[in-house]
Formats: sequence, structure tokens, C-alpha cells
Amino acid sequence: MDDFTGQHRPSSKESLNMMFVGKELDQIPTPAAVVDKAVVRRNCVQMLEACDALGVSLRPHIKTHKTIEVTQMQVGDSAKNVNIIVSTVAEAEYVMPYLRDCQEQGKAVNILYGIPLPPSQAQRLGKIGSELGPGSISVMIDNSDQLSILQVFKEIAGFSAHIFIKIDAGYGRAGLFPNSEKLKALLEVVLPITKAGGFGHLSGFYSHAGHSYGVASGEEAMGHLSSEIENLIIAASLADKLLSGSHEHNESKAKYVLSVGATPSATSIQHLGHANGSLPAAWTAESDRLRKCIVHAKDFYDLEIHAGVYPFLDNQQLATQASPPPSTSSMTIAGQSISFPDIALTILAEVASLYMHRNPPEALIAAGSLALGREPCRSYSGWGVVSDWSLSSATTTKPCIMPTNRSGWEVSRISQEHGILQKVSDDAPDLQIGSKLRVWPNHACVAGAGFDFYVIVDSDSPSKNQIVDIWTRCRGW
Repeated sequence: MDDFTGQHRPSSKESLNMMFVGKELDQIPTPAAVVDKAVVRRNCVQMLEACDALGVSLRPHIKTHKTIEVTQMQVGDSAKNVNIIVSTVAEAEYVMPYLRDCQEQGKAVNILYGIPLPPSQAQRLGKIGSELGPGSISVMIDNSDQLSILQVFKEIAGFSAHIFIKIDAGYGRAGLFPNSEKLKALLEVVLPITKAGGFGHLSGFYSHAGHSYGVASGEEAMGHLSSEIENLIIAASLADKLLSGSHEHNESKAKYVLSVGATPSATSIQHLGHANGSLPAAWTAESDRLRKCIVHAKDFYDLEIHAGVYPFLDNQQLATQASPPPSTSSMTIAGQSISFPDIALTILAEVASLYMHRNPPEALIAAGSLALGREPCRSYSGWGVVSDWSLSSATTTKPCIMPTNRSGWEVSRISQEHGILQKVSDDAPDLQIGSKLRVWPNHACVAGAGFDFYVIVDSDSPSKNQIVDIWTRCRGW
């Protein structure tokens, strides 16, 4: 029997590969985070192609996976510039080897710290900046008191940080409303600093359409992205107006970056260039509005799309129905949505006990909230959907948005290390103690957070269940 003692302790990629690569999924201990790299590749390519087709930039967020391997796929081999977003300084530190390699290839690198800058992070960001050089760090602000933090950054990095002003485009989490007095007051402080070559340079405006997670179609998601672009144009126009009013005519109409998105709204652009057919007629108004917004924004500014969970996807993303299926599929048409096989991350879990006497029948898996997360999904009431992988039957009669490849079992209740499966279909296959199952999580960002590494399989290879690699991920802040 293989010795997997201490498999979840931090280890080098090399030692983990020796331990796992070549083995089948049903041979390894659970819980384990399994990623299908073929699915990740398709999801990343589709996003890159959509941005290229529209002539907009992509700034991928790496907070979901926190790996070098997926960052490389999100950026793409042909990128001239490498612009990413991190949610923790640890993520930036972790991908430094990759960023240095990009610089050696002559590519410009820029990391945007994705939260309005807290004072305690300035020194670590400054150290990263000192290693990567001028222009490599962008920060986000929405309060003038945060500007003093940038002085600390400059002293350590040796250069001024680029600044994005966070705009609240309707989500209500952080940022200022466009064309508001608070935004005007902040700009009146930031613009002179930029003009004087001080401790910050205003690069652009940033919004996050987190409320787009509530959509139920690509059409609705397009509407959210259009609203984001419109709001950032208002904010940038206010900055232009203030510059013009100061008689600094040579600096008016600055080429600001407008950075918009969240995975539902960002991936909706994939419908605009889908090769297999036209969009539904009912989508015409929103798709035309989005195209016009993109063209208008590009006339005056640099438009940038950002998103994070799209390489993995999850049950929450399926519920939005915002993304089209991979364009490589000859069976899909424009206006359709992704389904379960487009989710790259599953949690491998093991059946520990059976309770067939309950009504409905239930089973226990040794994977709870620390492995699956405790994030709800509005399309159903559970905490994970069990796939038909390794089970004898794939049929299910329970209505759902996308029933493809479901087993008829769902995670109905969870505690720290316990997951209770419930039989939600009369024709769901029987389970046995020791059965290995793969569970689609509700939210990939949270489900992956409890693991030091991902076990990698490749569904494009003949041996779909054989482990082909280990991707280590960063943890902490």
C-alpha cells in the first residue's frame, strides 16, 4: 500500500509528483481537490479569444486557483503584457518566479492589488515592486486617507504606484458612486499628485459587478457589463472635466484604463463572438447595447475585462447561465449556457457510512465545510452536487438548470468534516461504504482554499482518471 502519510503538509512539487503522478484517482486518500486541466485550458482559451475578438484587454484575477500553472493559461502564451489581479499579497509573492520569467522575455508586468489598500500591506507590496521594477504595481483606493500609504510604498519600491479608483457600479461592497461629490473630492486630491509626479499615478477606474451573480441568462449578464462600462465612463469623464477645468489642456482626455467585470458579466462577452449561430432574438437589445458601450469606451479610453473564477467555474456560475459552452463543441449554439462538464474543479470524497433507512435515503462523506466550503447556490438548496463519475447510473429526474452528468445525490447538510448526501432522485445509483465520489462545489474559490495542492487529471488524454501532475497553490495572506 502506498504511503501517503502527511500528504496535506506543505511539500515541494517534486515530492508530491513522486507521490501521486501515475496513480488513479480511486487510489488516493480523500478529500482531495481534483482539477481537469483540459477543462481549464478550454475555459481560458475561450476567454482570451473573446477579448481578442472585441479588441479589449484581459486582466485575469488569480484568487480562485492561486497557482502559477493556471495564471500562465489565463495570461496566454502570446500576451505582450502580463497584467493580473491578486486578492492577497501572498498570491503576488507566490507567482513572482513566473512574472520574472515574463520580464526576461521582454513582457511588461503589472500586479493590481484587488482591495482598497490596507496600511499593513504597503511594505510587502513595496518589496515586490522593488524586485519587479517601475510600473509593476497598481493599487486600488476609494478614500483620500489611503494616499498616505502610497508614500510608504514609494519609499520601499523606489517608484510611485499606479492608482485605480474603485467605483461602486451597484454591488455596494466597496468604491464610490460615479459622478458623486465624494468621487470629485477624491479626484481633486489625486489628480494634482499625478500631475506633480508624486507618490501615485492615476491609471484608471475599476468596478466589480458582484451583483451579476444573481443573473439567470447571458442577456442579463451583458446588461450588467454594459452598466459597469457606462458607470466607469462617467467617472473617467469627471476626471477629464476636472483636468480641463484646471486649464491643463495637454493633460485632458487622459487615456485612462476602465477595468470592468466579474465572471458572469465578463464571460457574457463570449456570446458576442460565438461561432455557432446567432444570439436569440430576445437578446438583441442588450447585445447591441454592450457592443456600443465597448466601442464608445475604446474611442476614449483603454477597456480592460477582469474576472477570476472562469478557469474553474462552479455551481454558482452554472446558476447564472451567463457563459456559453466552449466554442470547440460542435453541438452548441449561441445563447446556450455551460453545464457541469465545464466545471474544472471537483472535490474527491469517500463514502464513510450509509443511512438507507432514512427518508429520503442518506449517506455520509468524510468531507464537510472545510473541503467543500459553505457557500449557497441559488439553483438548489444543497452544498455540492455529486457527479456520475464512478457510479453505474447517470440518470436523474429532479428538475435542475443543467442536469447533465448528475448522479442524483446532493450534499444536503455539512459540518466541519461531515457531509450528508441525500438521494434526490428515485433512480440514483446505490452507494457503498468506501465509494469514491467527485463533488462539484458551489463556489470554487472557497472550496479550493483548504488544500495545499490540486491533483491534476486530463480528460483529453486516454487515461482520464490518471493523475498527470500536481499544482501547488499559495495559502495565507
